[in-house]
Amino acid sequence: MQELTTQIRDWWAVMLSLLGLAVWSVRLEARARTNTTALDRETARLAEEIRALEARWQRQRAEDLAARQRDREETNALLRELRADIKTVLQRVPR
Repeated sequence: MQELTTQIRDWWAVMLSLLGLAVWSVRLEARARTNTTALDRETARLAEEIRALEARWQRQRAEDLAARQRDREETNALLRELRADIKTVLQRVPR
């Protein structure tokens, strides 16, 4: 029994160090899992935000193309009218 007590006394610091290392490792693993979960949640949120922005961009692009088409049609109509007016004016001018 005396020998066991001596062994424990001699190795006390090493045993506490190993116990501390084990506790520290468990806490580190728990923190890593928590961080991984937070990163996964943030990644999912950002992916959803990107999808929303892409959908918004596509809608905006479609609206811009439609507006451009309308403007081009209006401009062409004005140019046709102007062309017709110029022809009318040129027909009235004596040669």
